[in-house]
Amino acid sequence: MTIIKTIQRTVRVKLPVILFVLTFLFSFYSEAQELPCANEIIQTNQLKDSAFVRLLKETHPEFNNSALRLNGTILEIPIVVHVLHLGEPIGTGTNISDQQIFDAVEGTNERWRKINSSDGVDMEVQFCLVQFDPQGNPSNGIVRKDASTLPNYTQYGISYIGALGEPGSDEIATKNLSNWPHNYVYNIWVVNKIAGGWGGYAFFPLGFDYATDGTIIISTAIRYSSSTLAHELGHGMGLFHTFQGDDGNNCPANSICFLQGDWICDTPPHRQSDCNNSFCQNTADSLNATKNIMSYCSGRGFFTQGQKDRVRNNILTTSRSLLVRSRACTGLTTSIRNQVNTNSLAVYPNPTNGNFVLQTEIQSTEHAEVFIIDMLGRMVLQQKLTSGTEHTISVSDKIAKGTYQLQLKKNGTIENVTQIILF
Repeated sequence: MTIIKTIQRTVRVKLPVILFVLTFLFSFYSEAQELPCANEIIQTNQLKDSAFVRLLKETHPEFNNSALRLNGTILEIPIVVHVLHLGEPIGTGTNISDQQIFDAVEGTNERWRKINSSDGVDMEVQFCLVQFDPQGNPSNGIVRKDASTLPNYTQYGISYIGALGEPGSDEIATKNLSNWPHNYVYNIWVVNKIAGGWGGYAFFPLGFDYATDGTIIISTAIRYSSSTLAHELGHGMGLFHTFQGDDGNNCPANSICFLQGDWICDTPPHRQSDCNNSFCQNTADSLNATKNIMSYCSGRGFFTQGQKDRVRNNILTTSRSLLVRSRACTGLTTSIRNQVNTNSLAVYPNPTNGNFVLQTEIQSTEHAEVFIIDMLGRMVLQQKLTSGTEHTISVSDKIAKGTYQLQLKKNGTIENVTQIILF
């Protein structure tokens, strides 16, 4: 097995750990009742969008076997944690301590890597706090910003698309207080509240980057003993709730298990409230869903093989693929970079008036496409490329002047990303 970077864990003897060790032995991740996450609203709305469903299908293991390319390799995702506090001193209130964040990341990695658990699978995915910022300066992966001056933030917290009229601070403005490049690091924002009273939410990975991508989590939920961060990162890597499709009365549809419910076949459908006995399917493998990290049940603590396959496909076929090549964390070897095609990508002229040349080698056996994405994450152009080394791209004059992201995708996998400017 090729290991990109082993988990670096410092053994720490902490009084709180000693005090709850007896409970810990009976249930490794026993925890207080967690607040639910807003993804059930966000993704219920997204599933009504045919374009979203199409992109979702493109990354599904039933239609794409990209995960097999790096099977057995640990995929490491660099993360940065932005603490959007209310002006308190570090370590108090919403301005949580560095140690609390370190502990939360450690607990998340233990859940994802099946450490101290006899159930589920090792996802062979782990998260590292960056050690260098985008300018190459040393960093501990934590950024702090006083967000108390943002309208509505102190009273209601951050709002989001689909918040159903709940007041809150503007999502993009809030995240842009501190928002690192998405092709360099995965962003996590710690907030005081989320409009509507949620504990967190995260956006699915798609075939391109978008302005709001990342995970939101409330300050009281980011801690070692909580599975909330592991849960939200599950959404961030493409997993639904295990009860996806529950309408409160009937069981989620599951006749086509890889396209209905949570789109995972080894997590039987269940209602959100079914945690001890499943009304839908009370069989031995029902625990795969009800005790799953992507459920709302207490004691949730593991992932399944089907979830692992889906996550690894998502990482390798969406904008997440850029993160496993990032130099944000130390200890990266060249192994994964050699296994992922990183052909050079040149665009000229750039800035451009709308007609430019993309220089990259395309083989006759490759299915290649170029995408142009605006700053809100909307795809404004998609064009297939034929074999050759130079490809002329013409952008419609209906597209506004500004800065855009250009993505090259080969055989369903993002190969490279660059920025273009239209004038």
